[in-house]
Amino acid sequence: DVVDKVLGVSSAVSGVVSFIFYRLYRSRTETARQVRNIPVWNPDLELQDHLSMQDGHSVAYAAVEGEVIDLGHTLRSHYGKEAGVVMRSQIVEHKSKRVNGFWSDVKKVIKDSTEMVPFAIIKQRGDPKLKIEVTDPKLASQLHEELETTYDRFEPSKAGLVQTGLDRLFGEVTKGIQETERMLLTGTSVLGVGKIFLERGQMKLSPPEDSHRSYIITKMRLVELVRHYESQSTTYKILAVVAACVGGGLLAYLIYRHTGNWLEKRRQKLQFNEIRRSLAERRRQSRSAQDNESTDETPELRDEDTCVVCLSNARQVISLPCGHLAICTDCAEVLPFPKLCPVCRTGVERFIPVYRP
Repeated sequence: DVVDKVLGVSSAVSGVVSFIFYRLYRSRTETARQVRNIPVWNPDLELQDHLSMQDGHSVAYAAVEGEVIDLGHTLRSHYGKEAGVVMRSQIVEHKSKRVNGFWSDVKKVIKDSTEMVPFAIIKQRGDPKLKIEVTDPKLASQLHEELETTYDRFEPSKAGLVQTGLDRLFGEVTKGIQETERMLLTGTSVLGVGKIFLERGQMKLSPPEDSHRSYIITKMRLVELVRHYESQSTTYKILAVVAACVGGGLLAYLIYRHTGNWLEKRRQKLQFNEIRRSLAERRRQSRSAQDNESTDETPELRDEDTCVVCLSNARQVISLPCGHLAICTDCAEVLPFPKLCPVCRTGVERFIPVYRP
């Protein structure tokens, strides 16, 4: 029925959600483990000499900290004097929408663009010539979360009273437009985690070759970054357990319902077998008594004594608790589950046989 379908779908969805949270939990736990013990370097001669002595002139996974500088070109804020190397601009329309009688806030992204120019990391107050060029920054996690807001303005809707009334009538009211600009400014202290290598005398930071390792650019220190991933790991673990418990509970209840229905159907099947056996025994005794009396008369079945379902057999069972004598044994057995009295539609707990010679 509908309840079973809803329970089944809800249990499946909870299982999928739990699996997703579990994967996120494993991912964050593994990232925290990998980042916790990696070496942290500064862009200086010591790192350059270290890379020169390594096989392949590279370190597979390490961190470098310093401040951001541009490599000849910068991005200028459209609303101020700020200069940076990454700029994200968004225009979002805020609305209130009526869904099933309830109003909720929704957002519609009108514009979402990100611009980047080549940049590098240098040691704070260090030599600009000793820099680590950042390659493929768009692949770095945490980068978009670390951008600094340089402009944020909300422009309320200027719709008239009539327009607002029509919008509420149709269930969608525009509240206003929000325009934001966020940038990674030059001079910002950052931590880069990935593969560090030396190419033609130039140090570079790139995504690690191992796809299971994260490429990270963040304003957090290494200790803060580890705590950040450990906190996310704990959150996803709790959500995974909660979703699994909800899904398991729904599945257990669904099994309980089906088991209860199966046991009830089996009980009713045994009950009808017993009713048939009882009616057959009474019919045999009645025929024996008729044979002893040597009568050939066969009583006619009146309309008020026929089953209200098949209109052919005699009424043979009483429905309890309503007490109606209305159907035969065959029709009572094939009534859909859960069984209802065909006269008053009351739920039937059990049937008792009535033999009418």
